[in-house]
Amino acid sequence: MAPYALAGTSSLPDSRPAIGVAVAGPAPTPDPLATERILPVIPELAVLFPGGGLPRGGTVLLGPSMTPQRLESSGLGRSGPTPAEAGRVPGLTSLLLLLLAGTSSFGYWCAVAGLPELGFAAAAELGVNLDRLVVIPHPGAEGRWQSVVATLLETVDLVCLAPEVPVRPADARKLVARARERCSTLLVLDPSVPSGVARGLLTGGTVRSGRVMTCWPGPSDLRCAVRESSWSGLDRGYGRLSLRKLEAEVGGRGAATRPRRGLLRLPA
Repeated sequence: MAPYALAGTSSLPDSRPAIGVAVAGPAPTPDPLATERILPVIPELAVLFPGGGLPRGGTVLLGPSMTPQRLESSGLGRSGPTPAEAGRVPGLTSLLLLLLAGTSSFGYWCAVAGLPELGFAAAAELGVNLDRLVVIPHPGAEGRWQSVVATLLETVDLVCLAPEVPVRPADARKLVARARERCSTLLVLDPSVPSGVARGLLTGGTVRSGRVMTCWPGPSDLRCAVRESSWSGLDRGYGRLSLRKLEAEVGGRGAATRPRRGLLRLPA
């Protein structure tokens, strides 16, 4: 896989260079005041976030889009995903890695709790600085994982939580408050799919709005979603994957009331 330099992504001395999405243009000059309020993201995502990055002290929900869409156009020669694939949203893990890449490559510490399938090779290829990444595949059972995540929020700039079961509203409020107090950012990966989305995927049709069964009850300041994920390179069962495209969407409260969308191109 050929590396793609991330423009505008500086690294600390002796840290590995970021690789991932190809962009052009000069590196932006960091705003000292802005860095007190946000955590940096890659340039393609910066234009989608109010303030140009992840809000410090805020909570960001990473999940499926709530607007009608077709979630996957793989070009693999089949009409739709299998029932097992209908419970997850393609591209969410890649979007998570891009968010981690933008923050860690600037020298900030990141942590991921509850995602045992996270691939270190894929993370490094998309630009994540593994020297600045803490991974806790299994943060513990009920009553323990809450303390683990709370401790991470006290010591790490960006904490990603991937809950396996629904989080109690009281626990969610405590974690949100801890992130606000410590000026860290809580990123919740919740790939729960609206019921209408699952029906649309199984029938190969357009996704319809439906009841949402989520693991994260809220609150959240922003919602970062994948509207569409597609691969290119294969044709009628032969060829080679050459490119993946993700359409990201960021919305939420305040300045993010009107969602913003952007197209990301990732190497295969």
